[in-house]
Amino acid sequence: MDTNNLSDRVLRDGWFKSTVTEMGHDMRSAPENIAKLLGNPVTGRSGRKTEPLIPTKQASANAKSLSVVHGLGSFPMHTDGAHRLQPPRFVVLACASPGTSPVPTIMIRFRDLQISASERQRLEAAPFLVRNGRRSFYSTICSPSRMFIRFDAGCMMPQGAESEASASLIAHRAGEVGFTPVHWRMGDVLVIDNWNVLHGRGLGATEASDDRKLLRVSVQ
Repeated sequence: MDTNNLSDRVLRDGWFKSTVTEMGHDMRSAPENIAKLLGNPVTGRSGRKTEPLIPTKQASANAKSLSVVHGLGSFPMHTDGAHRLQPPRFVVLACASPGTSPVPTIMIRFRDLQISASERQRLEAAPFLVRNGRRSFYSTICSPSRMFIRFDAGCMMPQGAESEASASLIAHRAGEVGFTPVHWRMGDVLVIDNWNVLHGRGLGATEASDDRKLLRVSVQ
């Protein structure tokens, strides 16, 4: 698949699912090579471009990760890299192991939330403190001056009642619309339009097992 076809499909549909073999790669090279078709792969918090995502108990989790709050449970819907001034444009995920207790990745397109014009104005006005250590900053969920959605309860702290109401609106509307689940098999690949699609982990009370392993590469 060429660069234009892949990016066009992701931008049109919100995501694209395939396998490493269908895309002409092996598991080791697939995430970064597919990311290069979309733009520039960037390093994550680990300092590596390809980051392993392994469910981790709260006691063992990185203090800056969602695992420190949610452990092996479901992850709430979020924008990957919301703590950055500009979140990654795309996220590439490849399944190295679905785990003995497989849980899906769940996704929802922001456009499917059917946000009204007046609701959009609220989302553009309500401020959040985006925590990123000494590089923390203030932002909103939406803005007329940028193309991406910023949403992550793990790093975005509401600054007042309007901000809390904005976060609740997103969560409530997502619950009404419903999510699209991706059930992982070894070798599966998922490319997400990170600017316009929120994603999370798991459904209901199901816990992930610590032998589940996804490989992630973020693309600017």
